[in-house]
Amino acid sequence: METLGPPYLLIATPALHDPNFAQTVVLMGQHGEQGAFGWVINRLHDRPAREMLGAEHRERVHAETPLHVGGPVPTDTLLGLFHEAIDGVESTEVAPGLWLSRSADVLSPLFARAPGSGLVRGRLVFGYAGWGPGQLEREMEEGAWLALPNGQDLAFAPCVDDLWRRCFERLGINPALLTSPTGRKH
Repeated sequence: METLGPPYLLIATPALHDPNFAQTVVLMGQHGEQGAFGWVINRLHDRPAREMLGAEHRERVHAETPLHVGGPVPTDTLLGLFHEAIDGVESTEVAPGLWLSRSADVLSPLFARAPGSGLVRGRLVFGYAGWGPGQLEREMEEGAWLALPNGQDLAFAPCVDDLWRRCFERLGINPALLTSPTGRKH
């Protein structure tokens, strides 16, 4: 199976029955022979980002900054995902135009202001989604996932409540009409 190079958006179909991924959109950071990983970007944590930070970092994040549940695999720290390099912030470009930082230095430049109506500068996530070698390809062949080339207007949209639906609209697919490989509707 040919794979789309990251970053791209992975959209869960109704055929995917894992509750960790029901109606999720995953921003993929890596996908190759060794496996794949990314971050769920349309599921918000029930606690605001500020509550998850230590006292020394709380004031560096605006009170309205959401915390995204990046996936079922926990991480030992919050991660900043963003689409432009930031001077003076330790970060890694995990895919062309997709940056990741574990440094608290990313908090003020990306999350000190209230989220606006245009693209957000970044996403603050906790956890990630990962697949072993060949696992994601098998799940895609089984109809559990669809891929959408990365569009920053979706990946860094300020509102994520209807992101799953908007991704299907971009693909031109009504998810209610999808069928499983056996032909049954879900």
